[in-house]
Amino acid sequence: MKERQSHPPFRVAVVGGGISGLATAHRLVEQSRHLQFPVEVSLFEAASRLGGVIDTVQREGFLLEGGPDSFISEKPWALALCERLGLGPHLIGTGEAHRRSFIVHRGKLHPVPDGFYLLAPTRIWPFVRSPIFSWLGKLRLAADLVLPRQRHTAPNQDESLASFVRRRLGRQALERMAQPMVGGIYTSDPEKLSLRATMPRFLEMEQQHRSLVLALWRQRQKMQHSPKSQPSGPRYGLFVSLDQGMKVLVDTLETGLPAGSVHLNSAVVQLEFEPGRRCWRLRLRNGTWVEVNAVCLALASHQLARLLENLDSALAEKLKSIRYASTITVNLAYRCQDIPRPLDGFGFVVPAIEKRQILACTFCHVKFAGRAPQH
Repeated sequence: MKERQSHPPFRVAVVGGGISGLATAHRLVEQSRHLQFPVEVSLFEAASRLGGVIDTVQREGFLLEGGPDSFISEKPWALALCERLGLGPHLIGTGEAHRRSFIVHRGKLHPVPDGFYLLAPTRIWPFVRSPIFSWLGKLRLAADLVLPRQRHTAPNQDESLASFVRRRLGRQALERMAQPMVGGIYTSDPEKLSLRATMPRFLEMEQQHRSLVLALWRQRQKMQHSPKSQPSGPRYGLFVSLDQGMKVLVDTLETGLPAGSVHLNSAVVQLEFEPGRRCWRLRLRNGTWVEVNAVCLALASHQLARLLENLDSALAEKLKSIRYASTITVNLAYRCQDIPRPLDGFGFVVPAIEKRQILACTFCHVKFAGRAPQH
C-alpha cells in the first residue's frame, strides 16, 4: 500500500459513457487494484445520463426498453461482466411458452419453420411445408447438400453475409429468411455485413462439413439428448436480459465507479497529444482543459473522426466511411382482448422485399417475464 501511495496516479480518460465506455472504465478500476501504482479513471459523457442507447423506463406496470432488450450469451463477455458485477441472480432467459417467431410474407404472418436456424433448416418436413419459400426456392436451398465448399486463397478471407447466403442457399433464402432474421439482430444490410465478424460459425460449418444443412442436421442430432429443444428462428435460448431491464447493467456499472469519476454534460471537443511531456490534453465544451496519461475513445466512428482529424487524418477518413443504420424503437401497449389474434410467439420480422417501414416487432410480455401487467 505504501508503494502505491508513493507514485503519482496514472490518469486515464474514457470518452463516451455508453455501454462500451462504462465497461472500459469499470475494467480499468477493477484491474487497477492489482497494479503497483494508483490509477485514476475519469469518464466523460456529453449527455445528461450514462448508457447511450440503453434505457429502461417503468411506467404503469410496464417495463419499457428504449434500446436493446437483451444480449447474446453466445458471445460470453457481457454474461461474464454481469457475473462479475453480481448480477447473476438477476439474469433471465426467454419465456418457455410459444418459443417461435413469425415472418411477414405477402402481407401475412407465417411461422418460421420449426427447426430453422437463422439461415438454414435443421428439420426437413416443416421447411418443405412452409409457404414462405416457393418450390424452386426450396430446391435451390437443398442444393447446398451437394455444393462444394469454397476454398480460401488467403488467410482470414471474408465475404459479405449476403454473398455467402446466395452462394450456399440461394436468393430466396437470403430475401425471405436470412435478411429479416439478421436484420432483426444487427439492424443492418447483409450486403454490407462481414460474414466473419457477424456469423463466423456458418463459415466454419462450410469449411468443416461442406454443407450448412448437413452441419446443422449433425448439430441437431447431438442436441437430441438436451432436455430443452432448440427453438425456431433466432437463438432464443441464447438471448438473455435482466429482470428489471437492461438499464440495471448501466446503473450497476456506474455505482461501481469511484465517486467523482463520472462527468456528465461534458463533451470532449478537442484532443491533443504533447510528445515532450507524453500526455494527452482534452478540451471540454465549456472550455476546460484536462490532462491525462492515456485516453480511451468509446464513441461512434463519426464522433471519433472529428476528434482524430488533426492527429491522424488517414484514420479519420476511414472512420468517416463507416455507415450506421438509423432506427427508432416504439413501445406500444394494448389489452390482449383487443388484439384479434393470439400472440403465440416472441414476435415477427419483416423482409425488406415487403417494402414496409418496420423491421421487426417483439411481443415483450411473451419473450421475457415481468414486462407487462398480468391483467
